[in-house]
Amino acid sequence: MTAIREQISAYVDANAGRLVEELQRFLRQPSISTVNQGMEECVDMLREELEGLGLKTELLQVEGAFPAVFARSPKKGEKKELFVYNHYDVQDPDPLDQWASDPFGAEIRDGYVYARGATDDKGNLYANMKALEVLKELLGEVPPGIKLFVEGEEEIGSPNLERYLSRFADELHADGAVACDRGVHESGRPQMYLGCKGMVRAEISCRRAKRDVHSGQAPLIPNAAWDLLRLLNSMMDENHHITIPGYLDAVQPPTEEELALIGTIPMDLGDYKAEYAVDRLACGDKDGEELVKELLYRPTCNISGIKSGWTGERGKTIVPCDAWVRLDLRLIKDMTAEEAAKRLEAFVKASPYGPFEVTAVSSIPPYKVPPNDELVQLAGRLAKEV
Repeated sequence: MTAIREQISAYVDANAGRLVEELQRFLRQPSISTVNQGMEECVDMLREELEGLGLKTELLQVEGAFPAVFARSPKKGEKKELFVYNHYDVQDPDPLDQWASDPFGAEIRDGYVYARGATDDKGNLYANMKALEVLKELLGEVPPGIKLFVEGEEEIGSPNLERYLSRFADELHADGAVACDRGVHESGRPQMYLGCKGMVRAEISCRRAKRDVHSGQAPLIPNAAWDLLRLLNSMMDENHHITIPGYLDAVQPPTEEELALIGTIPMDLGDYKAEYAVDRLACGDKDGEELVKELLYRPTCNISGIKSGWTGERGKTIVPCDAWVRLDLRLIKDMTAEEAAKRLEAFVKASPYGPFEVTAVSSIPPYKVPPNDELVQLAGRLAKEV
């Protein structure tokens, strides 16, 4: 293992300039799924790169979805197969005035590349492809049994991922799976997540008067914005605990094995608050271990977008006739998306501030792999060696 590591390091050092330039080229290609900007061009870049590695590469397609890029190396004998997940789409870079440089300029400052997608997830995707390039150069071929699946809808909630996995189940099947969509821990240590929270995305709306009304009528006309705010306020108490009946019924605390692992994760309250420039946390100030437990084991009910009334530069004295909010509900193991959506809908329908319309737009189930899993143990050992 030591010899191959030295060869890999030597190859990377010798090709560092080219590797960085190719990363910058990849990051300079927009691929914003929310507005369908640059998606097709990014797919073309990916396909060219993967075919250049000698991988069998194809575009998978389901109706109404951005294509997924699928590339694989041949399986040999009884060797196990590994499914590797990435996504090529990125978040919209708005607001642009908050960027110190062009979000698609891939500018290098102080040894770092700054671009939308530099870590989430095009940088990680690029690293995987270049890892295969290095191994091909040193070993003569890409290791057998590698399956790369790269979707283009992660940043919009992966609404078609389940359809992809179901329709192409035979092609995508593998003995293990790894998702490379995370960065290095704040302490500089590599990190592995042994699961992922599930999510329900929901939209709630209400309409009161038939049109916006002059605010002089505010004593009489119901205000859609106030009604929606009252509903949202009733979903969570002052301690940030979700109050939707039954929503938390399936929640289980971490096991002793998980608690032992949590205790090894560095988490500094001051550093965390400084990173995001906040003077308090929603869960209150707690020590490192308790912060990690809050982050990983607490379900959420988050407001990700809200709109009502007039928001233009100049004032407009109206009683808004309608209001709308988008929520994302993060779920932990043993919770189900179906039950969470049902509890939310029942709560909204029963609200005294209604009526409201509520729709569960999409959902993803939570998942967790045991720490003693064979693949987890292998990955951890190799990470320590490297």
